Amino acid sequence: MISQIIAKNDERQWDSLPGGCLFFALKSEQDYLYIGSSFRLSARLRGIWNHAREDKLYQELCERATILEYQQMPDSMSALVMQKALIQEHYPSFQQRLRPWDSYVYLGLDSHRFPFISIQEHTNDDWQYLGPFRSRFFVADVIDSISRILKLPNCPGGTYPCERFDSGICRGWCLALAPAKETDLEHDLQKLDTLLQESFVHPNNGILEMVQQERQRYYDDLEFAKADLLDDEIRLLSTYRDWLNFLYVAKDLSFESPQLTIAHGQLTHAELNGKSYHFPADNPPYRGNELLALPLAAVDEMKIIYDYIRERAHA
Repeated sequence: MISQIIAKNDERQWDSLPGGCLFFALKSEQDYLYIGSSFRLSARLRGIWNHAREDKLYQELCERATILEYQQMPDSMSALVMQKALIQEHYPSFQQRLRPWDSYVYLGLDSHRFPFISIQEHTNDDWQYLGPFRSRFFVADVIDSISRILKLPNCPGGTYPCERFDSGICRGWCLALAPAKETDLEHDLQKLDTLLQESFVHPNNGILEMVQQERQRYYDDLEFAKADLLDDEIRLLSTYRDWLNFLYVAKDLSFESPQLTIAHGQLTHAELNGKSYHFPADNPPYRGNELLALPLAAVDEMKIIYDYIRERAHA
């Protein structure tokens, strides 16, 4: 384990930190304060110190932290094991107070409720929830992309119909909420429900392939500038598909070896340095509308475990 003194008010101190998967701990002279892992430790620590300018909790952590310890790890799973083991041993005082997942969001779908597609911070209502996702902006971009391609709702305000319907960007599904005024089958909400399920819930919905084919047509016609414009959208839809695949299986992931036990997508036992550790798991009862919703506090661990099991399967 490498240890260094933290220089107060000097962000350049992080420039020399190595890349790759690193386990790290922020300490005072007496106690562990916060333990984590990161592939970009310099950026992670800069983020913590930047938060201190606006958040009193982060400010307190940065004021009390005098020592940084870190260690290069072979992979994220090894870092997770060490992180959970040392948290259990030392109970860092800021570990449960800092909640990086507070900024994570869910995608909410409801074909019979305006605005039909929404970004939600919790799963306490009656939307159908997918997530969480680590970026609100990512979810907004996914909604914008899929809604634009399929002319699905992406309502900008609290009133309807809006200018998107007037300009032909949306088919005006909101008009079906007032059946006395509009009975066109095009606005049938059951049809909308099917479209929402196929486009946002099913990973292999064909939307990504459709955009890839469009890009290839532009490329074949030597319209390279137009082809390049679709690259960001292809990356966005590919990332969304990968995350959906993770959400589908995360709750059921299990693995057992002499060193590790994984149940319901979370690490429940590990052997490290001759010691045996047992960890509690966050397995709340899921409602029917939380089919693709994971606990906020557990999603990062579950993603590490998903990648670990998938890599073992492909090895």
